Amino acid sequence: MKSLFYLILGALIGWLIWGFFTKDFSSKGFSILLTGLIVGFLTGRRNPKEVTV
Repeated sequence: MKSLFYLILGALIGWLIWGFFTKDFSSKGFSILLTGLIVGFLTGRRNPKEVTV
């Protein structure tokens, strides 16, 4: 659960930095980014990569 928190925190910080440079703090773009990150994170936890040797 801690890693999901850090994922959301990193997305928020990235969105603030991106918005600072582009002067566009669009909440729609942030919500799409956050939804994609959470879905990808949860899918990755459910189906971890298989290690081949």
